[in-house]
Amino acid sequence: MKTKGLSYPALLWMTGKRACVVGGGRVALHRVEALLEAGALVRVVAPEAVEGIEKFVEMGKVKWHKEPFAASMLQGASFVVCATSDPDVNRRAAWAAKSMGALVNMAAPPLELSDFTVPASVRRGELLFTVSTGGACPELSRRIRGDLESLGDIYAPWLEKLVPIREEIKELLSSSEERRAFWREALSAEVMELVREGNLGKAEELVRNAVNRSRAES
Repeated sequence: MKTKGLSYPALLWMTGKRACVVGGGRVALHRVEALLEAGALVRVVAPEAVEGIEKFVEMGKVKWHKEPFAASMLQGASFVVCATSDPDVNRRAAWAAKSMGALVNMAAPPLELSDFTVPASVRRGELLFTVSTGGACPELSRRIRGDLESLGDIYAPWLEKLVPIREEIKELLSSSEERRAFWREALSAEVMELVREGNLGKAEELVRNAVNRSRAES
């Protein structure tokens, strides 16, 4: 009997990639919104669509095949979401996509045809938290996502302060081993506690002191 293996965590870079969403309901709309945010070129295949999808079409952000699914409509897509209320249509779309080499996400049954799932997520600028139960309990994922909302508010501003420092360190320290050692020291327990307390100014000061020590030693 074939057993389900553990999932492999990964992020997909979708900018400029062609994605097709088969279905025009609320679930399809959520996938369309996420794909657009990621920079994908989105096409919807559905005889009818909810107002949100229609608005994206009117704005020129989404192309719409306003007709029943046909395999030829997936041509050129590297990513396909199956999200109709008809399992047979979802099944046909999934197998057609796989035959063309596209990755498949089943947002509706039969879910076992998914190549991957979309985890619950919290995004704050470049900071992204994701959580998944592997389909065992999606509601728990949503609950944990709620807890992560507050962490996003704490760490996203801190990440913005670290970006220019990271560029300095890349120029200052030539090896990846040296850079890892620097960050282990710079992001100390004291610094991270200051971040959690909201004292980003003091935390940044301590990190910059570490930068100056590295500069003096180099």
